[in-house]
Amino acid sequence: MYCLVLILAAAAVVGGRAAVVSRHMKLLDIDNHIDTNAVPTRRTKPFIKLIRGPAASIAHRPGTTLELTCEAVAEPAPSVHWFKNDAPVYEYDKESSEVIPTNPSSVARISSTLLVSRTEEPAHYTCLAVAGVHSARASTLVYRTDGSTESSERSKLVPLAPRILVSYKMFVDTIGSDVVVPCRARGHPRPSVSWQTSDGQDVNDDPRMKVLRSGDLVISSLRWADVGEYTCRAANLFGSTEVKTFIYPATERKAQADNEIKSSE
Repeated sequence: MYCLVLILAAAAVVGGRAAVVSRHMKLLDIDNHIDTNAVPTRRTKPFIKLIRGPAASIAHRPGTTLELTCEAVAEPAPSVHWFKNDAPVYEYDKESSEVIPTNPSSVARISSTLLVSRTEEPAHYTCLAVAGVHSARASTLVYRTDGSTESSERSKLVPLAPRILVSYKMFVDTIGSDVVVPCRARGHPRPSVSWQTSDGQDVNDDPRMKVLRSGDLVISSLRWADVGEYTCRAANLFGSTEVKTFIYPATERKAQADNEIKSSE
């Protein structure tokens, strides 16, 4: 990956934010040694790592909603796609499977949840995390426990209170990039989604930021001043929920690093 992490970590020490950045960098599950004298190193290949996946088999009790969750960290920022018996699940649950546009220079940790409202026959579910040409997957067998198979009108409308299905826990990209940070929520009725900056301000107060109908946050021309923990909140008549995403704008020094390496060869 770009030497983004080492460079941004070093910059954070100078800015007095080392502790905050270090805590959030652990979410990327990569080496996070902060060294103010760090020298940019050659870029490594893009990577992907599955951090969390569903158990090998899961019992689904009738009348309940089963949640299957996958988390992955990757460069570029990954997306997660769900499959049921090798068929894409977007037909069943569009919110959890839409593709999120990403930049090649980005790094992120994503969490994606699939809601299974009913299980008649045993089925294999697979989460596929994709980042560029790299991918990682995890599968589970979902089976129904003994009980009534009748669906009430209420169960057909689940979930009622909002659930946030797709979000980034940590996101890094280069200053000047146009970025999209996901927050895909589901509920009945459809929840409204809002975003706040780390200081509690509505993102709509900044003309460079806007919230899409999908719930995703768009930031145009990412700046260093945008660094911080952003909160996405989804709400409807039956309740509310929120997730936090730490956004880190990094300086791009790949060209400088390559020149230094070439001059030393």
